[in-house]
Amino acid sequence: MITGEPSSLPSAKARSKARSTVWGYVASAGSENAPLAPLVRGDIKFGRFSSEVAHKIVKRGISSKAIDPLSEVLRLPKGVLVQYLDLDRTTANRRAAKGLLLPTHSAEGMLRLLELDEMAADIFETEDEASQWLLKPHPMLDGETPMQTAASAYGMQRVKDILVAIKYGGVV
Repeated sequence: MITGEPSSLPSAKARSKARSTVWGYVASAGSENAPLAPLVRGDIKFGRFSSEVAHKIVKRGISSKAIDPLSEVLRLPKGVLVQYLDLDRTTANRRAAKGLLLPTHSAEGMLRLLELDEMAADIFETEDEASQWLLKPHPMLDGETPMQTAASAYGMQRVKDILVAIKYGGVV
């Protein structure tokens, strides 16, 4: 189980800047020849990428430099975030310092966490409420936080099911 306390709450302005930085890394997706920026932001519908765009992003790669701003956006300590991305902190720091791309499985994990953040922000009234929900243990997730559960693809689907039920009503 991955644990960790949320980092101190950054201001809305700082989070907005960090979010823009993360999206910049995702939209550039390792290729200067064919940027994905027009596809990425327009492709998010209720926090989901089309499989085509997600595949292109993962195939091209995401810079390891996106870890620091994502940590700020998600309000997670960097050490906890890299665990969610299945990296150790030393490797993450070394890759970021060299400007290397995230491994494929870590890029997929980053997209999962971005989707989750977007979905929660769409459902809850404020980003603070969304962040609190994502970082609070949930009884339907065996006491894990939605963020912890979303560390795997199947766990992410479970969290999405709960968010859809919250948004539209229904059985989970």
